[in-house]
Amino acid sequence: MKALSLAITLLVMLTWGYPISTKASGCAASSSPQRTALVELYTSEGCNSCPPADRWLSRQTVQAWDPRQITALAFHVDYWDRLGWKDRFAQPAFSARQRALAAQQGSQTVYTPQIMVSGQTLMQWRQPDIFARRIADLTTQPAPADLQVELFAEAEQWRVQTTGRMRSPVASNNVGVFVAVYQDQLSSQVTAGENTGKRLWHDRVVRSLEGPLNIDPNGHFTHSVLFRLPNEFVARNAGVVIFLQQILDGEVLQALALVACSD
Repeated sequence: MKALSLAITLLVMLTWGYPISTKASGCAASSSPQRTALVELYTSEGCNSCPPADRWLSRQTVQAWDPRQITALAFHVDYWDRLGWKDRFAQPAFSARQRALAAQQGSQTVYTPQIMVSGQTLMQWRQPDIFARRIADLTTQPAPADLQVELFAEAEQWRVQTTGRMRSPVASNNVGVFVAVYQDQLSSQVTAGENTGKRLWHDRVVRSLEGPLNIDPNGHFTHSVLFRLPNEFVARNAGVVIFLQQILDGEVLQALALVACSD
């Protein structure tokens, strides 16, 4: 993508989280008037029960579901690296996030694969009817917040500008804004550990996560976040996700995904 050289003004209609291309490698989106479920997968290339969950995430939440209803993120954890294969997408911060969410739900145990839907563990995610009911329960609710995001792609970094407002009064110190950069169509040829000899494919892999960022006492926020891109980053297979999460109980109130626009 070409580096940004000029400031631009966005005068666009923003609907349903679909990208709208603008000049200077920028694009934008706004959230649905209904809640959008955030599906989080905690996974590892060192876990032999994780590849089916990786495929499930790609099939069910990337290919099959409407992005107005679901956005998905795959967090690769590092605690299985000790089994012989170092997951190159894993970060200690993602393991810490999983542990913190587990503790909020009264558990001291973390495991892979684990699915969380809007901040709550869903044990029966493999059962299509149970998963569909959970998504329907969320997506029929009015959104408690309005989100907007703009993405500006520069030579070696992305600048993400996000704004939003809560629709009803909240304790602003109990809600944080999170910004994630994800990448699709990643693969690894595993040569050690439980998945030795397998080529693993991944979508919605979180490459970087920033947050919690603050919301002001009036329920409004504006944040600009810079992300340095990895060397192997392919922008056409990537995007950003913005979500609002309650700090005390981990519930995700609203989410918004934006696929990177082409030049």
